[in-house]
Amino acid sequence: MIKFFRKIRRNLLSEGKTGKYFKYAIGEIILVVIGILIALQINNWNENRKERAIEIVLLENLQKDLSLDTLDINYNLKYHSIFINEEKKLLNFLSSDLEIPNTNIDYNAALTTPLLIVLHESTFENLQNNRIDILTNNELHKNISRFYDFFNTAIKKIENELSSYETYDVKLPYFLKYCKLDPNTPPMIVSSPESKDYYSAELKKPAIILNKIHEAKKDDGFKILLSESISFRQVTIDLYIEMLNRIRELNNAIDIELKNLKK
Repeated sequence: MIKFFRKIRRNLLSEGKTGKYFKYAIGEIILVVIGILIALQINNWNENRKERAIEIVLLENLQKDLSLDTLDINYNLKYHSIFINEEKKLLNFLSSDLEIPNTNIDYNAALTTPLLIVLHESTFENLQNNRIDILTNNELHKNISRFYDFFNTAIKKIENELSSYETYDVKLPYFLKYCKLDPNTPPMIVSSPESKDYYSAELKKPAIILNKIHEAKKDDGFKILLSESISFRQVTIDLYIEMLNRIRELNNAIDIELKNLKK
């Protein structure tokens, strides 16, 4: 092709057709520029297509992470709801004039067990460290960052840092002081690591009963501590519920974005 154009230019010059030569040269330059622009456009189109393919994979992986987080959040939310219900029943009884509770109280649940939260953040961390700019929807980008930077950070501080363990540790001496193991319940059977029940959250601890009722009712420190524990747990529950709402909103927004990207 280049030899063909070169031959035309030589013929025009040899025939003395200078004006036609310059017109032809300008036309050739224009054709070359158009060719370069078309090549650049095709290259940009290919690059954009690759970027969008990566964006789709990242958004789909983000949804998978959020789905796993939903399972963990619901698990913790279930037990916090059980714990706070029994704490409230115990506090109401201690603050009443009743000699015995008028409803069954699970004292193990009122004592509670510290919970941990392990969230799946690998996709978001990958976005932050490498390709956060690949998200073309700025509003979605902002909402995803807000969820991980605030909600995930807040719940990990509440569940995994020292304060929640201190709540349990401070409550435990009161239960040791005023409660005892229920003699009517069978001893706890410890499963071996090979057992399917090993580490199961559904394993029941030996039941405990409140045997020093009058002393416990007179202990304002015990009641204050229960009240504080209830307040702290309610904040945790509210945050979990809000996280579940935000996850639903993010999933809906990601679904819409994925449909647009896949068109």
